Amino acid sequence: MPKRAPDPITEDELNKILDAAIVSERDYLILRLLARTGIRIGELYGVHKQGTWMYGIQKKDIDFQNKRLWVYSLKQRKYVRREVLVDDATIGLLKRYTAQMTPEDHVFRNVSYRQIQRLPKKYAQQMGIEKNVSCHSFRHFFITNSWRKGIDIARLQHLAGHADLKTTMIYTHVTTEDVEKKYREIYEG
Repeated sequence: MPKRAPDPITEDELNKILDAAIVSERDYLILRLLARTGIRIGELYGVHKQGTWMYGIQKKDIDFQNKRLWVYSLKQRKYVRREVLVDDATIGLLKRYTAQMTPEDHVFRNVSYRQIQRLPKKYAQQMGIEKNVSCHSFRHFFITNSWRKGIDIARLQHLAGHADLKTTMIYTHVTTEDVEKKYREIYEG
């Protein structure tokens, strides 16, 4: 039996959370990266392995000109580097945020892993959103929203960094609302 995806946040809820986070350049950038790229928190910050933090985004992992960044994902017990696409606005924010950093600097090591985990819930609560919002909620939003906007399953698998297509398919659940909307487009539009 495949795993069940968490209940997604809506686009309106996501925008409210991002609006609340705008007071902190760092927090806003972290949440925006999670929402616009679908990366995992471990890819953003790194992983604790053998008593030290490893991987995580360094300035040298960001290609500002081609609007990409590279993250490390765990695949079959090995960390594999994968390319992630970044939108114009987010790459601009990254460029400004990392302006004083050296290529070797980790972009988000001025905050703890635990603090990053708490950001979505903190800003959701400020905006009166009572869902249990997590960093994974942002990943779920990215994948689900990309699917609904027409990205095919194979490309979506690549964007999400999934090794198995079945994992990607968890996020492509069809709702009654989706079916009705498509039906109305075809037969009434």
